[in-house]
Amino acid sequence: MTQLINLRNTIRQFCRKQDEIVTPILKFIWTLLVFSSIRSQFGYSSLANKMEVTILLAIIAALLPDGFLFFMAGLVIAMHSFAVSLEVGAVFVVMYTIMYCIYVRFFPNYSYAVLIVPVFYMFHIPFAAPIVIALVCGISGLVPAVFGVVLYHFSVCTKDIAHLLATNEAENEIEAFKQLSEVLLKNKEMYTTALIFAMTILVTSILLKLSYDYAMYIAIAAGTIVNIIGAIFAGYIVNEDVETNMVIFGSVLGIVIAFFIRFGQGILDYKHTERVQFEDDDYYYYVKAVPKLDSEKARKESRSPKQAPKQAPKQAPRQMPNQIPNQMPQQPAAGRAFDE
Repeated sequence: MTQLINLRNTIRQFCRKQDEIVTPILKFIWTLLVFSSIRSQFGYSSLANKMEVTILLAIIAALLPDGFLFFMAGLVIAMHSFAVSLEVGAVFVVMYTIMYCIYVRFFPNYSYAVLIVPVFYMFHIPFAAPIVIALVCGISGLVPAVFGVVLYHFSVCTKDIAHLLATNEAENEIEAFKQLSEVLLKNKEMYTTALIFAMTILVTSILLKLSYDYAMYIAIAAGTIVNIIGAIFAGYIVNEDVETNMVIFGSVLGIVIAFFIRFGQGILDYKHTERVQFEDDDYYYYVKAVPKLDSEKARKESRSPKQAPKQAPKQAPRQMPNQIPNQMPQQPAAGRAFDE
């Protein structure tokens, strides 16, 4: 564990020193994953489906502020949707505008949570997404996670519509428009998945906020249990076969990713928890401080040498009574005048 902590501290110090280079590279990796997921789940526009365009958009989004990624992703998905049909593109524009007006406009810092879900769907581990979102965003990630589920199921419906419209038959066009109208109204699988994600994020976030030892680990374990049990029961309710292995594998992988994130943030040392109480004119405060095993204070204390035991101060040598002083005391002036 000590070697892992030292390695992590080395990586962190390097990232801090080279922040101007490391941060754009990490943002480029993230934006590349986002646009790659869009490309894999849609891919109807010949222009937006090119790999060169995907890399170029990822570079531009990495250099711009975080809020622009949401709009650039929406623009690319709109191009794919309009490539299928005018109606599909119009429905997506309305849906994406509703997402922006309801949540992203007021909480722009969590807009990336909408795009986390499609990325996890691209890797076929969707049930790892709510655990990671709960740990990174907290309860604020509940609404964007639901929007991410809606966005993924819209991509599935768009794929079915594209296959139906490829035959150029009037009956297929009518059936495609029916599916398009039902994607947000009668899609039980979408609603069930959104409910499972919301319950997992809610339970995990609430347990994270409570003040007790090992709250972080208990919250992750409880969220994983809710995720697995909710997915299994939801399959019986919707009358669909749920791939239990995929649910369990995704949930376990979510635990691994969550612990990896927690390790990057710091490991808590609950054995040395400190509690402080103080008050002012208006409130009485109860403060609980849990140190980290690799905190800066702990590293300084480990590097500082041990203090030597205090020695008793040296005493001045005693003067012997028969010792002759170096100088005789001067007689008072009155005594000298009397002797004369």
